[in-house]
Amino acid sequence: MQEPTAVAGRRALLAQLAYHPSRPHLMIGALFLLLGLLITVAVIRPEGEDDQWRTARTEDLVQILDDLGSRQQRLEDEAARLVALQRDLETGSTAEALAEAQRRLEALQVLSATTPVSGPGLTITLDDASGRVDSSVLVDAVQELRDAGAEAIQVGDTRVGVSTWFSDGEEGVTVNGQPVGDPIRIMAIGEPETMSAAMSIPGGFAETVRTRGAQFTATPATNMTISVTVPVSAP
Repeated sequence: MQEPTAVAGRRALLAQLAYHPSRPHLMIGALFLLLGLLITVAVIRPEGEDDQWRTARTEDLVQILDDLGSRQQRLEDEAARLVALQRDLETGSTAEALAEAQRRLEALQVLSATTPVSGPGLTITLDDASGRVDSSVLVDAVQELRDAGAEAIQVGDTRVGVSTWFSDGEEGVTVNGQPVGDPIRIMAIGEPETMSAAMSIPGGFAETVRTRGAQFTATPATNMTISVTVPVSAP
């Protein structure tokens, strides 16, 4: 009779020693997985992008490098916040940890452009009949909107993510190889007044557009939705 009891005791001990991840640990694991995917996507160059670098002007390359540097810094900051969050998860309450992990996950999904976003925002329309607005101008627009706090940006029919690239082709400006068309339409989720002011400062984006013979219009909205997302592919 002692042998079955000993076996049962060993099984009970193994069950106690077995690792059973809690919901906070599963959530933080998902966050790190998404961050890893973000970093992987950020360094993958889309097909045809090599030609873009070879034909780009020096000032365009400087702008692109600055933008990539900003993206890398944001990813590094988010990684540092996730490490701090992991420490908090190990010491904080389950409810607080889950709420914080969920908030971080949603923020990463917005940053990676893998989820629709709704909220107040700004729609910018560029009427460029002369075709003088090139890709460098749109790169400036995206950067200025991000600096003004834009959470999500869509140019034409393309959601702007960490690996989005702009180029100039026979059909005009392209985003990820897709022609934007005319008029050029940019949607941004964020504080409308702040973004509009950033676009309209002297020497800023609006003035650049007008000096090229195009018309600039900014229309604020109390609620708008960017439903286009970036497809998630396996690393």
